[in-house]
Amino acid sequence: MRAVLPEAKLTYAADWSEFSGVQPGGAAKYFHLDPLWASPDIDAVGIDNYMPVSDWRDGDDHADAALAEGPYDLDYLDAGIAGGEGFDWYYQNDADRLDGVRTPIEDDQSEPWIWRFKDVASWWSNAHHNRPDGVRDASPTAWVPGSKPIWFTELGCGAVDKGGNQPNVFGDPKSSEDARPYFSSGAADALQQRQVLRAQLAHWADSDMVERVYLWTWDARPFPAFPALSEVWADSTNHATGHWLTGRLGGVASDELARALAADYGVTLSEVAARPPFVEGYLLEGPASLRDALGPLLAATGLSIRDTPKGLELLRTRGRDAVAIDEPVEGEPRLSRKRPDPGEAVAALALSYPDRSRNYHTGTVTAMRLDGHAVSAQTTPLGLDLSGARTAAERLLLDASPTRDTLELTLPPSRLALEVGDAVAVAGQGEGPFEITEIRDGLARKISARAIPPVLTAAIVSDRPAPLGAGVTPKALPVLAAAHLPAEPDGTASRLLLTAAAQPWPGEVSVTEALTGANVVRLPRNAALGELLEPLAPGTVYGWDGANSLHLKLYSGHLAALDDAVVLAGGNRLAVETDASDWEIIGFAVADLLGPGEYRLSRLLRGQGGTDWAIGPCAVGRRVVILDEAPQVVAVPGAWLGGTVDLRGFAGRTDVTGTDFETDLGLGPVLPLAPVHLRAERPAGGSDVVLSWIRRSRSDSDSWATADAPLDVVPEAYRVTLFNGLTAVRTMEVGSPTATYGATEQTADFGVVPAAFSFAVAQVSPVHGAGHAATGSFAA
Repeated sequence: MRAVLPEAKLTYAADWSEFSGVQPGGAAKYFHLDPLWASPDIDAVGIDNYMPVSDWRDGDDHADAALAEGPYDLDYLDAGIAGGEGFDWYYQNDADRLDGVRTPIEDDQSEPWIWRFKDVASWWSNAHHNRPDGVRDASPTAWVPGSKPIWFTELGCGAVDKGGNQPNVFGDPKSSEDARPYFSSGAADALQQRQVLRAQLAHWADSDMVERVYLWTWDARPFPAFPALSEVWADSTNHATGHWLTGRLGGVASDELARALAADYGVTLSEVAARPPFVEGYLLEGPASLRDALGPLLAATGLSIRDTPKGLELLRTRGRDAVAIDEPVEGEPRLSRKRPDPGEAVAALALSYPDRSRNYHTGTVTAMRLDGHAVSAQTTPLGLDLSGARTAAERLLLDASPTRDTLELTLPPSRLALEVGDAVAVAGQGEGPFEITEIRDGLARKISARAIPPVLTAAIVSDRPAPLGAGVTPKALPVLAAAHLPAEPDGTASRLLLTAAAQPWPGEVSVTEALTGANVVRLPRNAALGELLEPLAPGTVYGWDGANSLHLKLYSGHLAALDDAVVLAGGNRLAVETDASDWEIIGFAVADLLGPGEYRLSRLLRGQGGTDWAIGPCAVGRRVVILDEAPQVVAVPGAWLGGTVDLRGFAGRTDVTGTDFETDLGLGPVLPLAPVHLRAERPAGGSDVVLSWIRRSRSDSDSWATADAPLDVVPEAYRVTLFNGLTAVRTMEVGSPTATYGATEQTADFGVVPAAFSFAVAQVSPVHGAGHAATGSFAA
């Protein structure tokens, strides 16, 4: 690398759990990366920093609840960067973590920092002495204290509930490493991500030790196309709770928005709390006072304004800070209490909001409770995502709770220190404490107070609605294909498989009946569709076809080999159009990539899914459709059978003309299958020939539990045709899988009792006539 880029700076991105050394067990400690960090070829110490900065749980009965109002407090998160777990204490096991049993980090040789993975400053500024078997080496390692700057080669946090507890984990149901942070509900929480990054960047901003910080993760895929185009990128569903910064940096925490609004009015706020939801926009439609402008934010977050000696504050009243009130006021009515009528309690609150994920079109969420009957509808000008809107709706519903009693009480002048927004606990009054909402001073202090609602912890995890107009719909001319296939074993009607491929993909392709305009199907995914580059010859249906291979080119999509057992069980299936315009389903076990989109498929299973009748030659250019989740299937109406249906495909919402195509819906997929095991025997001493066969069924589920294939054509009937060479000489209709060709009939047909002849057998459908025929021969 130095030879190619002599001016480049080099480092190694060490994981946060390994950069400072390893602890193999007991009291041993080795600074195993020090030879690398001390190397003259390394310019900096690289660390992927995903160290925990919080230990938050729901409720108020955990240790960190005494330190902060919630997991969004910047001072609390800052204290956890060089403190807390991994610095002051650790959990010995999962049980201790669950119970909150913390063990202090100590050292009997006065170097506790060597066991602190978060004590980056001490690691950087001290000499390192290995401790084999717990005994401190007299000589230090090659590391020179403070000799190299530190680079955080990655620094990030998931946008997930309590992400600061475990910033290194990532939610992905498709991955074996799928996880959520400790004590997290798994709900999306963009505010948590923002607060952790704000605390981290502020903490290291003036550091002489940390030279560079690289935030994780910036995505080259453009927002909002990613994550909106879920049919293009399979990981788009992970964006809501993932580490991505794209699409979120335009949003703000409540304290940032409040300060920005106040600054527009020339007002300085002394202290503002950060509370959910994460705000991604704000619509101020006309002139308004600062109080009115702040109103929607205060309502959604539960914050209240306080006028203090330090200035205006926007904080949430905390019940644990409540002032106890128990002294009487002589000559004044002490207290009255009002409780809302439970019959007027709001049971459901619908909140309309500008939805960021849907181009700020109006979105609506509903919060519900079990008690009450009334329904309320509110609108907020705050631009929110789905998770934030749900949090705001729950907050507003909680504010309308019928349990929020109001107190009117009189206090003596000695309580002059109380201000609006303070919490009080009144002796003998349960369901408190209460937040002071109004003060009227006279000979005594008359106070109005309202019950403080509990801290909201909403754990709502669900799929997001499809984005509305998330990106520009590209112009596309799709390649369309329609394949008429037999019914599923448990089905009654044949299937029309419809698929489309386009580059670029227009978002969806809608297929309609050209004559009537009736909707047929919607194709939401770009299909793996292609064409043959070499002819395909017919092959055997009774085993692996090793003589033939499929040489094809796909317009999009990818193929991969599978084990034989998986292919036999139904994996790796495609449909090929034959020269007769029928479709054969083929399985393949081997897929060799020859070039971009070009494959040779071998070890084939021919005539799968009841399509052995369709096996025939396929010329160059014939269509190939990969049978994955992209194609859509519709049942074929009986009126369509036996003819050609004209269809029209519309590429996206902006395509108003569509693309016409037609499909031949011949009777092949609905006719009875050809019988098997045809036999012709002349009993000893006789001249008659006994013909027999075994019927097949499209309803057969391949179960070994039944004695015979199900009879899916009633009544049972067969047509037997006898041939003299290529000329049909006799046709017999029978009602069972056997027939006798008598000597008299043979003589009439051949002139003599023949020594050999050929015959064909087809099961007869009372609706569609004779089915696919199987041929056999007789030789004396």
